[in-house]
Amino acid sequence: MPPRAADRPALRAAIVLLAPALLAGALVWRATSEYGPGLSPDSMQFLAAAKNLAAGHGFRRVEGTPFVEWAPLVPLLLTVVPARALGIASAAGIAWAAGFWVFRRTRSMRVATMAAAAIAVSFPVIFVASHLWSDAPFLFLALVGVLMLERAREGRSVALAAIPAALAALTRYLGVTLIAAGIVTLLLERRPDRLRRAVLYGWLASLPLVLWLVRNVLATGTATGDREPPGFSFATNVRQLAHAVTADLVPWSWPGTIKLALCAAALVGGWLLSRKGAKSVGPLMLFALFYALAVVIVASVWGSDGIDVRLALPLFVALIARAFIAGSRARATWLAYALGALALVWMGRSYIETRRHVDDYARGGVPGFNDVLWSSSPTLARLRSEPPNGVVYSNAPEIAYVALGRDVRRSPRAHLFYAKDAAVPDLEEFHRALAREGPATLAWLDDAGEDRFVTPPELARSVAVEQVARFDDGSLYFVSAR
Repeated sequence: MPPRAADRPALRAAIVLLAPALLAGALVWRATSEYGPGLSPDSMQFLAAAKNLAAGHGFRRVEGTPFVEWAPLVPLLLTVVPARALGIASAAGIAWAAGFWVFRRTRSMRVATMAAAAIAVSFPVIFVASHLWSDAPFLFLALVGVLMLERAREGRSVALAAIPAALAALTRYLGVTLIAAGIVTLLLERRPDRLRRAVLYGWLASLPLVLWLVRNVLATGTATGDREPPGFSFATNVRQLAHAVTADLVPWSWPGTIKLALCAAALVGGWLLSRKGAKSVGPLMLFALFYALAVVIVASVWGSDGIDVRLALPLFVALIARAFIAGSRARATWLAYALGALALVWMGRSYIETRRHVDDYARGGVPGFNDVLWSSSPTLARLRSEPPNGVVYSNAPEIAYVALGRDVRRSPRAHLFYAKDAAVPDLEEFHRALAREGPATLAWLDDAGEDRFVTPPELARSVAVEQVARFDDGSLYFVSAR
């Protein structure tokens, strides 16, 4: 049957928005064309879990222990989808879904297409999607979840709206913020059955994650793995998040304070434009708010890296989408033209900066373990050509896993990576493991976090350490208990 008349504009918008979506996908395709997606420690854990799943060993980390620190969907997808394709599809999906959300809010094909194009050429989206991380697939699923919640507010099924929310939570644990936004959205409906609908949505969206967390507790005694103490204060995390969001919202090399001031002024202006005649903010901005609070709180309670563009991506995309909606509310013709011109200048500058990075990545690789530096590592080449027998330790186990493709344990740390005065029990556990299991190989990579690991000379004070081979970027050692 042909689509209903009311659905035809939406169908046309869905088709037109494929153009900026393809642009986003093409930029990621270009960035990853030579060396593939960027790989980080998290990436290698996803690949290890996918490889173990395919081999029938279940969800296991690089070290061979249960995979619990991350949600399971990305490794599951990697068993059937190439990592590069996942990033390309995620970037395209983010641009398309954000643009379609703008269309639903404005009913303007022009505004929606410009919003999608702005997101498609933005460096944060391309950078994150060019790495094998869970962030880009998560954001795509979250945006689909927001779109489905919009439909649920119009009387459609809440069960269907729960599906992308459940998948988002299985992609990143922070997906619970989308579930919370959905529950609040449904509770704010003016319907007599709003409580029942909110409870049904929350239950269906949460159930798969709850089952996964139960599995984690049964496997390790913890729901999401052992977490280290925090390294940054609440105020520091708020400041880092603000800078991470605004750094690329103003794609010029200006001081961070000026960028923050400009973005604050833009937020006030957007509110003034939108407060009359605009629809309610809805689930997208609720999700962005809950997500921002969760990121700051989690980083203030548990140990984590500093908040960067990767963690700020949902806020970045939500603010761009919201800015185009606010601009579409401009009443005066001169103001509408001025905002349109500003948007075109911003998009042009953003595209130039993004394309410069993309071309660099095409030549030398996306930053990570897959780039030209690590691909030419003589230490990794030796591990590939002559893989050692028995247990292997490394101060960069995820990088060593790239070469070996089998379990690599983390060598003893001297302290936490963000707190040099925080003691860790790694060395004592290392001694016990050598006494119990016998000699092992230590793959030491010079440029991989030496300052927080016990160095080979320091290890030699308590265990037998024999250098097997020395290379320009690392060494291999034979270690055994005395």
